[in-house]
Amino acid sequence: MATKDQSVARTLLEYRYNHLDKAIEKNPKFRPALLNRGADKSEIGDYKGAIEDYQKIIAFEPNNTLVLMNIGNNYKRLKQYEKSIDFYTKALNTKGAIKSDSTYLIINLPNEWNKDSDYYVRKYEIQYERGISYVYSKKYNLAITDLIEAMKYVEDLPNAMSWTGEAYYHLNDTINARKYLTEASKYGMLDAKELLDKIETKKWVCY
Repeated sequence: MATKDQSVARTLLEYRYNHLDKAIEKNPKFRPALLNRGADKSEIGDYKGAIEDYQKIIAFEPNNTLVLMNIGNNYKRLKQYEKSIDFYTKALNTKGAIKSDSTYLIINLPNEWNKDSDYYVRKYEIQYERGISYVYSKKYNLAITDLIEAMKYVEDLPNAMSWTGEAYYHLNDTINARKYLTEASKYGMLDAKELLDKIETKKWVCY
């Protein structure tokens, strides 16, 4: 039986869907509505449905950076890592993939809330997500390249270090693996601690 909070959440989601559906019916190329409906579907685990909504934007705007990245994210959640990598790479090759250290002024004018700049993404955000997909795809060298670059800017540093350490671990580079996993474990990253323990166990076995 659903709790009261779950029932309220479902009601609010249905209300959002209703309004988004009406907005899309009125204008099938209305980017904010398609984007938000895709995000809502992703949030409840309907990753294929989310991709379908995002693809509707790509049909008339094939170089939308944020949408391409979101498609990549949902393919990753579906464990279709090669497809996710393809879309991350497409996103990185768009004009809206802005430099990781760039600054730009956001000016919100009255009644202007569907600007192209709303769909810009900093490159490190895409590289971070692609790096994780590379780890899942066992393309560890490519993962390390992406993750180390993203690590200069990413807010989720502990996870970035943990993923990087894992990539080095699978390459049997215990020196670099230990370096990144040790730092990640200081933040309480359990996966990093487990891999560190495996490295130490292997070391003593070799002795």
